[in-house]
Amino acid sequence: MKKAGYRIPKEAVYSGFARVAELTGLKGRWQVLQEKPKIVCDTGHNAHGIRYIVEQLKQEKHNRLHVVFGMVNDKDIASVLAMLPRQAIYYFTRASVERALNEETLARQAASFGLEGNTFEDVSTAVNAAKENADENDFIFIGGSSFIVADALPLFK
Repeated sequence: MKKAGYRIPKEAVYSGFARVAELTGLKGRWQVLQEKPKIVCDTGHNAHGIRYIVEQLKQEKHNRLHVVFGMVNDKDIASVLAMLPRQAIYYFTRASVERALNEETLARQAASFGLEGNTFEDVSTAVNAAKENADENDFIFIGGSSFIVADALPLFK
């Protein structure tokens, strides 16, 4: 934008980025859906996005971490699974799209990386199970795919 002649103060840039969801209506980027237990979703779905999410999860204070997780079948699943925290309770699920990876297949692949949990046929059931198992000091993360987040968002209106 500078090359095009715009002069935008640095503070305005930082302010804009801090309010990007509010200003644009963007949903699903480290979006807090509920408090007590804190529930956050993020549309990160590749190694780069998951790396950011894992760093964010490390900053969160909680007793137990619950992860509602699903992916589509054309992503680098092994690279993503290798980064996920081992000390979490997983709720493997699939989104309501044709490209969604079967939750049983995902759970088998995840087990080879030391990730343990149960499988659920749809996002709603997985989210409800996580909420039932969590206490108010736990943290629930929902993600792995933009489609997982899209299926979860209507549950929190």
